[in-house]
Amino acid sequence: MIEAERVGSDVLKTTVTDKLPNDLEGMEASTKRLYSLIDDIYKYVDDVVEGRAAPDNDIGRFLANELASVLKFLQMIFDNVFNKIIQDNFALFYLSSLIRTQLSIVEKLNTAAQIL
Repeated sequence: MIEAERVGSDVLKTTVTDKLPNDLEGMEASTKRLYSLIDDIYKYVDDVVEGRAAPDNDIGRFLANELASVLKFLQMIFDNVFNKIIQDNFALFYLSSLIRTQLSIVEKLNTAAQIL
């Protein structure tokens, strides 16, 4: 190796990490970062409301647009889940009606068999 390659190789050897984060650790780090960003937003909004910070119209519009999109998204999710639950309930109602009908038929057949 030439001198530059040897120096680069030595640098790469010494920067090896102990272990790579797994999916759970990465998700935990991302969630903590998200919570800290949300806390920063809360602090900014509180400061603006209480007059400690000057309001910025661009930030206000951005926050309003993002909150509006989240609410629409949540409404769509709620509608989908609600419709699925209703469909599940109708299926359970139908299956319970079938079971009651079958039990009624079995009872009548048992009664008829005892008479004969």
